[in-house]
Formats: sequence, C-alpha cells, structure tokens
Amino acid sequence: MPNIGVNSCIVREITGRGLSLDELRIDLIEVGFDDLPLVTEKGINMDSVELLRTLDVGYTLHAPTSDARTVRVNLGVKSEKNIKIMGNVLKIASLLDAEYVVVHGGDVNGSYHKAFLNTIEQLKVIAKMAKDYSIKLTIENLCDKRIGALPYELFPFLNLGLGLTFDTAHAFLISKKYGIPYEEYFKLMSYADHIHLHDNNGVVDEHRALGEGIINLDHVMNGLRNINPKNIILEIINYSKPENIIRSIEIVRFQRFPYINRAEKVRARA
Repeated sequence: MPNIGVNSCIVREITGRGLSLDELRIDLIEVGFDDLPLVTEKGINMDSVELLRTLDVGYTLHAPTSDARTVRVNLGVKSEKNIKIMGNVLKIASLLDAEYVVVHGGDVNGSYHKAFLNTIEQLKVIAKMAKDYSIKLTIENLCDKRIGALPYELFPFLNLGLGLTFDTAHAFLISKKYGIPYEEYFKLMSYADHIHLHDNNGVVDEHRALGEGIINLDHVMNGLRNINPKNIILEIINYSKPENIIRSIEIVRFQRFPYINRAEKVRARA
C-alpha cells in the first residue's frame, strides 16, 4: 500500500485551514513553501522547521516554484539564487527526514531551448547536492509554458538521475488541450514512485478534490495499481466541502494495491 499524503495548505496545524491531522489520518504531508515561512532570502527559518518536527507525520517537500507568493525558484533562468535556495530546501528536507523533494522545470519566457538548457544545467548541480543528502529529487510533469509539459520532455531529466513526480491532473489538462492520448502519459507514470493526485474540469489547473471534476478516476486508479507507487499525495487546494477531502483520501486508501518488493522493482528498471 502506498503512503498517502496531502499538501500542507489543507492541514490545520500548519495553515489554520482545512482539516486536522486527527481527521485526515495520513502518512505524509507534502510541505509547500508558501504555506509556512521555512526559507527566506536570508536562510532557513528554524522556528518553522521545529513546528513541523512536533507533528507526528512524515514529510515530503515541494520546492518553491516560479509563481510562489514568497521565495521563488525558476530554473528557466540561470541564477546562483536558485542554487542557494534549493540548497536550503535540501537542508530542510534532511532536518525533517523527508526522502522526496519535488521540483518544477523552468518557465518558458522567450526561448524554449534556453529555458530547457538552463533547467538541465541547474538540475545537474542540485541533483548532486540532493545525492549528498540521500534525498530523492523528482521532477514533475507540468502544464503550459513550463519545461516538462509533454511526456517526452521528462526523459532527459530522468537520465540525470532524477526521479519523477507524476501529476495525473496536469497530464489530463495537456492531453485535453493538445489531443495527446492520456495513455501516453501512463507510459510516463511507470517511471514514478511519487504521485500527485487531484481533479479538474479539463480547462484549468483547479486542484480540486477527487470527484469534483471530470477526470475518470477508475482509469487513473487502474494505472496507479499497475505501478504501485511509494507515495500518493492528494494535492488538493480547492474543494466544495471538507468532507470531500476525506472522501478523496478514502478513495486511495481502499484501493487494492498489490505488494511489490521495491528493491526488485528498482533492479527491473535498471
């Protein structure tokens, strides 16, 4: 059975919104850097780290993004600031015993090729830093105007030693917009140990609770059962009522995931 988690914005102990850990009954929280001031331009906020360490739950981290409200990382632009911030992100992950850190490919503003090469070059450096901390750095498939929207864009990053965070709802949006069969993304899913799961209505990235959009959940869950990922994070930001968060968790919890020896799974991929 995969570890089940939610993103930090709906955890009451962190943001004051959403539901409490007693209500959620989850294994993991994926911490977003807009939800808690963990890192600033000056460095790590240890008070925020200590707050997280008081909670009886495991962690993964979602690194700052280019559209963040606070500290931003845009790998499409070559910058020492990106490397410095990601260094602090990895230190925080180590302090929280977080095994996974999710990153976004860079924004495409102007030259696609420049953004792609800048993303590759900086992730080489960040991946080496992550390896030093024994942290699995994973790149996420995204939506428009960012590196990693199309399935074949991700393979060069996997060749760098990065893992994959497969976002089922992002894949659905791009498949709808460009007429790419959703099954093409399911081939990509087979490389992922870390999953983002949420719903939308096929037009914008709504991050809704499961069942509040039009994504075929049976189709998605069948794909997930085939790969039996290590982590499934319900990346819910919008929901019509709190009960739908619990319902989303239960949809995942009551799936019959097969037992897979993960060491054998890794050897089979090598």
